[in-house]
Amino acid sequence: MPGVARLPALLRTAGLPVTLDVQGEHRDLPPAADLTVYRVVQEALTNTMRHAGATTAAVTLTYEKGAVTVRVDDDGRGSRAPRGHGLTGMAERVAAVGGLLTTGNGPSRGFRVTARLPA
Repeated sequence: MPGVARLPALLRTAGLPVTLDVQGEHRDLPPAADLTVYRVVQEALTNTMRHAGATTAAVTLTYEKGAVTVRVDDDGRGSRAPRGHGLTGMAERVAAVGGLLTTGNGPSRGFRVTARLPA
């Protein structure tokens, strides 16, 4: 089953340069959270390639006490459009494991997807 351990392989096949920054002390996640992290990154990168016009992306995985946060930033156009099916599906997947998904324009440009999951 895909999970955090398979993120490097996913990033290599994303279709654009993607960096991975892992913060905090790595630990095994509950299976549902592990799969959700992978699927959020997968869908966010798919959206980046389809819609953003981005040339690079960055994934940040942060292990915290009782939670894990995954953030995907790209350097594309950002968003002026309403949420599509991909973002809605991501939000539903994250909510199903007790987490919260936020999306919107990045701090300087591009688009940002952030999922915080109990772990």
